[in-house]
Amino acid sequence: MTLVRVTRRLAWLATILTVAAGCDKAHASGRAAREPAIAPGETLDLAAHPDILFEVFGDANDPRMIPLAAIQNGTLRRIVLPSQGWRRFDTMYLHAGTSYPLYDNGLATGTVEIRRGMWEGSDDPLYSLPGCHLLTPLAAVRLQGAAARATFTVEYLASTAQLGRRHEAKTLSPDEVSRIARDIAAATAKAAGIRSTTLDSLDFHAIAFPTGVSPWPTIIAAFIDPAAENPASTSVNTTHLLVIADRDSTASAYHATFTHRVDGPLQSATFRRYFDHLDVTGDGVDEILLEGWQFGGDTYLAVMGWNGASWQQVYRTRAKWCLEEQQR
Repeated sequence: MTLVRVTRRLAWLATILTVAAGCDKAHASGRAAREPAIAPGETLDLAAHPDILFEVFGDANDPRMIPLAAIQNGTLRRIVLPSQGWRRFDTMYLHAGTSYPLYDNGLATGTVEIRRGMWEGSDDPLYSLPGCHLLTPLAAVRLQGAAARATFTVEYLASTAQLGRRHEAKTLSPDEVSRIARDIAAATAKAAGIRSTTLDSLDFHAIAFPTGVSPWPTIIAAFIDPAAENPASTSVNTTHLLVIADRDSTASAYHATFTHRVDGPLQSATFRRYFDHLDVTGDGVDEILLEGWQFGGDTYLAVMGWNGASWQQVYRTRAKWCLEEQQR
């Protein structure tokens, strides 16, 4: 994803709150919320005070925080609650004055302090969405520490839990990272039937960071069609490739450990970009978070876990903030 795509997405998230807050509150309260269907045993036990993983995003001068998952027994669990349960969640976790550790690039980078919860001090929610009456709660927050120096927009992880650990890893120069990323991507593209000239025409970005998988940093190579931002038609063909690569202590070179590729109509294409990495499960290896989206569609975060040989999706956040129809 290009920098333009990132800033547009963050600006949209920030803007939707402003626009939604101006929606007709009388309309929003015109009927009772439809309770989501919850299967037996799915409801999160708030009495156990589970740890929660959050995303902090939006305008750096007025950021918001949204819950992503509960952390239980080393796994991420979707937060499923009835409407009154979400009210209780708001009171427990999103109360003004509460602070949580803030995480970026696998480590703590300051704290996030809640200024106002979803329903705190008023029956009117912090935001509303047209036609929706049961919403994922948000909190208005302020950043403290290194993160407070961010400009324009922010995107971080936060949690009630103490997370993150420093991994020692060999150092690669930016040129080495770029070379390895391009080599791995070229081999992956060739095997997928994507021509080298097509790959060369795409916007390229590479990043390396220690995850604890091996003494070598994990590398992510991302290629995205710049024309996918403003296409003439959604029926045009687009190409996108994201490859995660690793090298263990016995291997002589890096190899692909996860691949996401697109080579087809834009209207059905699903994109991925690197979001962050953090050991959220406490197993000593960082999870990698990728943002996913379709053109003109909602976004979500896919959490990738290491299974000993490759990366696989272990959790996916909701793409929609409206909880009314179903919680799945």
